Amino acid sequence: MTRGPASLSAPIDPAVAAELLGEWGFLAHPDLPDLAGDAYLLVALREVPTLRHFDPERLEMWVSRGSRGARLEITRSTHRLDSEFSWGTIAIVDRLGISNEYVSFGGHLTVSAIDDMTVAVLVSSAPILRRGGHSQGWDEAAVDLAAFFGRVMIAVDYVPGFEARIAEARPLARYTTFIIDSVARYRPSAALRGAHPMVWTLLLGEEERLRRDHPTDWAAGVALAAAAGFEAAR
Repeated sequence: MTRGPASLSAPIDPAVAAELLGEWGFLAHPDLPDLAGDAYLLVALREVPTLRHFDPERLEMWVSRGSRGARLEITRSTHRLDSEFSWGTIAIVDRLGISNEYVSFGGHLTVSAIDDMTVAVLVSSAPILRRGGHSQGWDEAAVDLAAFFGRVMIAVDYVPGFEARIAEARPLARYTTFIIDSVARYRPSAALRGAHPMVWTLLLGEEERLRRDHPTDWAAGVALAAAAGFEAAR
């Protein structure tokens, strides 16, 4: 479920997250192309399922260990955690193995036990996008992001040192690389711009915002694109 705007100027306290969740299994803010900027994803892992909506049993995501990516699984037995999570797919899975998925550029993860449930709070300076599943559709920009991550994986496999470099990058720098790559694909293609006008408008707006408000992350994103060998950086 998607919730309305909220300020992420400070981390979300797990008790506040539990109150926001109420009886929901998960909440997200915001989804592109509705809004850009900071994002959160809240997930409740309960001892007893509500049986009234999607009831998460576990949460799967990627983290960086050393210079390499590794899968992390959060369950009700994960009572406390405070760490960074990395870029890639986030899967919220119920007791039947059915999932809702998101894609992210990374951020901060906290896990706490609140009353009879384990609450996971994922906060990022970059958007967290819906990637379909039981309870939701796809954000339009998530299709572009999935393709972008595919190109990133090619760089991870074939460019020496790139996996460590993108692992060390800030979420907003990774997001900047995505924006740079996407604008470079859309700008010369009237077909893409015509088929996805909302995404094209958002990409241009984000390009301007990141250049203006986050010059350090913009420069880091340009360097990442160049290191990956993306056409946009040539």
